[in-house]
Amino acid sequence: MHGTPYGPLDGDGAAESGPDAVRRAITAASVHIDHWDFDFGGPLLNGGALQAFDLGNVATAPDDGAGNRRRIEAVTRGILSAGAVPILVGGDDSVAVPFMKAFEGGESLHVLQVDAHIDWRDEIAGERFGYSSTMRRASELGCTASMTQVGIRAVGSARRQEVETALAWGSRIVTVADVRREGIVTVADTIPADLPLLIHIDCDAIDPGVCPGVNALSPGGLAFHEMTALLEAAMRKRRLAGFSIVEFQPKADVNDMSATVVGRLVCHVLGHLARQTRTA
Repeated sequence: MHGTPYGPLDGDGAAESGPDAVRRAITAASVHIDHWDFDFGGPLLNGGALQAFDLGNVATAPDDGAGNRRRIEAVTRGILSAGAVPILVGGDDSVAVPFMKAFEGGESLHVLQVDAHIDWRDEIAGERFGYSSTMRRASELGCTASMTQVGIRAVGSARRQEVETALAWGSRIVTVADVRREGIVTVADTIPADLPLLIHIDCDAIDPGVCPGVNALSPGGLAFHEMTALLEAAMRKRRLAGFSIVEFQPKADVNDMSATVVGRLVCHVLGHLARQTRTA
């Protein structure tokens, strides 16, 4: 899936096969959907409590950022209008900009970003919808009431001014060191329980020893069990409005490790949704 490139050299769709690789990983792990999933104490979809549908890939082009945004937003709005929870698998981080915009005009949301970078650049080389501006654009949506950014570490596109702007807006920035000092549950407890939750994951939030297939390697990220614990704690007693996971780069993957990790994170979201549905 293509998003909004920063220029002709950035628009080659390097991550466009990511959704297909993740789809294959999920399929391989879900051939026996009725089998016991020990992460959930029962079958993943909780005996049919949740119906999940794969709508396939959104038709995008490497050199059509504006058109890509329109199509991604339109598909997402269609899913929302059907009363379903949209799940997006990218693609670079810019595909999340129109995904989140599709929620505009609806109920107020809390956005949980799990990422190595805060992505608060207003523009780069005149482009305002690229992958370094995702959370800046999210903050401008009328439906975004508050924001938590977890897993931040090392150096990205942010300068002092972007950090100060994010903090002044009211974003809570939680570094990897903060997570390990405070604990996953403590971090999740700061997320408002009275707002629907929009979760956005950039795969470079995960330690590259676990998920090497990303566009921006940075050591010291969250472990797989920390990611799943965060998803569980964040979704507990909160209604999920939508979920996106981006920046998986199959060309950089090793033995399909990253595809399997990303696929399993999607499965964890489905598993928690299935249990919320059964108990609702």
